[in-house]
Amino acid sequence: MVRYKIKEFNYILKITNFEGFRHNYLHEHKLPTLNQFRNEGVQAKHGMRPTFPTMTFPNHISLATGMHQEEHGIVHNTFFDRLLNITIGMNHRDNRQWSDPKVEPLWITATKQNVKCAVLFWPACHNEFYGIRPLIYSWLYTDDISFREKIDNAISYFRELPIQLVMLYHFEPDKQGHTYGPDSLKVRNTLIRLDGDIGYLLDKVKRELNDNLNIIILSDHGMTKVKGVIRPFVDKYLNKNSVEASILSGALFNVMPKSGLEVYNSLRNIPNVTVYKRYEVPGRFHYSKPEHRLGKITVLPNVEGLILSQATKNTSYEKKGNHGWDNTLASMQAIFMARGPSFNINVSIRSLHSVDIYHVACHILKLHPNPHATAGSIVHLIDIFRPTENATTPSTLTSTSETIVRLTTTINNGCYFYSIQLSTVLFVLVLFSFSF
Repeated sequence: MVRYKIKEFNYILKITNFEGFRHNYLHEHKLPTLNQFRNEGVQAKHGMRPTFPTMTFPNHISLATGMHQEEHGIVHNTFFDRLLNITIGMNHRDNRQWSDPKVEPLWITATKQNVKCAVLFWPACHNEFYGIRPLIYSWLYTDDISFREKIDNAISYFRELPIQLVMLYHFEPDKQGHTYGPDSLKVRNTLIRLDGDIGYLLDKVKRELNDNLNIIILSDHGMTKVKGVIRPFVDKYLNKNSVEASILSGALFNVMPKSGLEVYNSLRNIPNVTVYKRYEVPGRFHYSKPEHRLGKITVLPNVEGLILSQATKNTSYEKKGNHGWDNTLASMQAIFMARGPSFNINVSIRSLHSVDIYHVACHILKLHPNPHATAGSIVHLIDIFRPTENATTPSTLTSTSETIVRLTTTINNGCYFYSIQLSTVLFVLVLFSFSF
């Protein structure tokens, strides 16, 4: 087994993304490890603002690219592309979803600049980007592997492979929030367990990596209680023959009409909603493009927690919690905290945006960011980093034995490797990003 001496890891980053971990959970539950972590390092006191709509797939791509949804084109968890004539979703394997060369996720930026990456369970990480993929990637969704085993595997990447960036996604507490609601005992118990797991992670980093690891803990969006469901409104307010088959629904409703005015006036009869034509959507949402993936009419609920369902009859709505609403709502705010050799100590900022994370990662990894990723920045975040004069330059990993790199692809537990095989593979439904 090849092992690497870890000297100075100030340019290594780990991003941990707990899906659906709303910022207010930090104040509503006793989470001693997470609270100590954020108090000793950097924290956003009012959380991190996700992009709109506050959904999983779009926000993971915003985190990875530093772009709003109208720029990177991932407009919903599942949507139809009228130019490509395909449906795109989180598990979609058609590389054409990266149809705009200006859109570049962090793992591609890093790979282009010879920074080795492992990207696991992050939406779209398995898609080839103009002939480029990360060194290790996996798209297989599983909750059969414990979070602590995933931590063990993550640390092994740093110890046994020259990996400089690991991005990992974890599905909790989103799963419990949907099923039982954000105020449920199930969510509370899940958060307490995850808090203990973070303690386990920090202990391993201290023992095995000499505490020389930058760690970012964040989430993609928040969660709120479902307060009502408007249904069946498709048959009542909308003639399906007047619109294209591709309809986006949930915390918003988006359609492409065949005869615009008729559909617009009909949808305005729905109670407790506001109906927008494409370019009437408030600019702060950044949700009027791309035209080949969004319809001409968007319907937004006026009430937080109100679902617009496509159901054609009054079937029960199973989810007790959901997300997707206005990204300025307190319940939709994500978490952000960070600690490590590149980060300052005991620093609080008011907030930041999810589109800033790409630039934070590039700064730590010493990468030149994609020039088209202009939505985010670190200009207003410079205080979260240690002074430049106190930071050391990126150091290399030195091998204690000969490294044999295989050019052939091997598969281990659903992960694709382009170099040395590990004994186990890191699987997480939490978002971890590690940078060196």
